[in-house]
Amino acid sequence: MRRREFIAIASGAAAWPLVAHAQKRQSTPRIGYLSDETEGPHPFNSHGSVLRALHSLGYEEGRNLTIEYRYAAGHVERLPAFAAELAALPVDVIFSIGTVASKAAVAATTTIPIVFSRIGDPVRYGLVASLARPGGNATGAALLTTDLAEKRLQLFKEMIPGVSRVAVLHEQNFAPCDIELKQLVAVAPRLDLQIQATGVAPPQASALETALPDIMKESPQALFVGSSGWFEDVYQFTLGVASKSHLPAMYVRAEYVEAGGLISYGVNYPDMYRSAVEYVVKILNGAKPPDLPVWQPVNVELVINRSSAKALGLAIPLSLVGFAERIVD
Repeated sequence: MRRREFIAIASGAAAWPLVAHAQKRQSTPRIGYLSDETEGPHPFNSHGSVLRALHSLGYEEGRNLTIEYRYAAGHVERLPAFAAELAALPVDVIFSIGTVASKAAVAATTTIPIVFSRIGDPVRYGLVASLARPGGNATGAALLTTDLAEKRLQLFKEMIPGVSRVAVLHEQNFAPCDIELKQLVAVAPRLDLQIQATGVAPPQASALETALPDIMKESPQALFVGSSGWFEDVYQFTLGVASKSHLPAMYVRAEYVEAGGLISYGVNYPDMYRSAVEYVVKILNGAKPPDLPVWQPVNVELVINRSSAKALGLAIPLSLVGFAERIVD
């Protein structure tokens, strides 16, 4: 049985004045692709989803579209310089992936349209004036995943009978992760859960391996892997933490479960990227960012890996079987 949980979506559009794009449109549109990800094939990367979405909307790289790529590969300190490079080329639209990349793009230009994706709360981070009326030269697709903290813990507790101590692996000194951790800590007492947080910092993936003793020192019964583009970029190491700890783990993206993780509850990322690409195409065809309200997810998906549950000695409750979007074998 396939079910999804629905969450609120912003509506309405704005017609706020936008400083005209200073550069003249080139005969072949050029997109600046600014990402905190690693270049190349990767199950978590945006690239494949973005190219498929562009193709479905009539655009093909090398035929009627040029894409200038700038990948930070976890070294987010490079993103401001990359954003400045793209703004100077120039490009017709900057498509930014991740919070730091999006903030760098907004800081680099007030005239080139920006479409952001894979960020939490664009209002909190100063990217837009409001979700319904973005203002300025930026709009895009937001995750707002920190709002899901309590629901994730509820589902996790239902999956693991008797759990009371949950270790949280989070990225240090990264605002979205700090917000998520605070929300987890705030809601945990209502669920009779104790949160034990362990923070790690990029860019070295080995930091995840060395974090295991800290995670295990208070004898947790389960592991929550927080929202982090860096964790996704080095997903083999992230999954390895759960594997080596022998703890059942909750993730925020289905891709972890498809790669062997136990359970996830979150937004469908390909859907999010497609929605952002639709905004890119609208802008290439003359729309302005202030007239495009920030997209928010309409549904959130629960995905469970049956084989992983069996290996951990867990039975999937019938309530979760009925609620799940997918059960991976």
